[in-house]
Amino acid sequence: MRNPIEAWRGSRSPFREIQQQMDRLMEEFSAWPVVELQPTDVITPRCNMSEDAGHYFLNIDMPGIAKDQIKVELNNNVLSVSAERKEEKKHEDEKKYYSEISFGSFYRAMTLPLPVDEKKIEAKFENGVLHLTVPKTETGKAKQIAIH
Repeated sequence: MRNPIEAWRGSRSPFREIQQQMDRLMEEFSAWPVVELQPTDVITPRCNMSEDAGHYFLNIDMPGIAKDQIKVELNNNVLSVSAERKEEKKHEDEKKYYSEISFGSFYRAMTLPLPVDEKKIEAKFENGVLHLTVPKTETGKAKQIAIH
């Protein structure tokens, strides 16, 4: 008579089945095509957002973008930033060996949690970073409620 553990090892082990399923999944995954960014792709710039009692502060990375190419809009408390970075013309005798820089449209939109004063938004662009200071309205500022 066989030991139950030996019998279990010789049968269809659930661990063996899981390993086979993982192997099949990895084979399928490795067959997927590699996607490279094309100039028509939309690039979502990285953003840091913070706030204090009266303002939202946003820093948005927009490397390689000229200040006059950036468009900032506010519509129904949705702040959107867009721009486009175009690829420079290549020289005829130039060979491209490696390219990781993305070209195309930059777009980022975020809904601000509280109403803001759109007339007082400040925008500054330095070293490839767009700095936005967005003042909250009086209705958007936190108010302490007195307890009686």
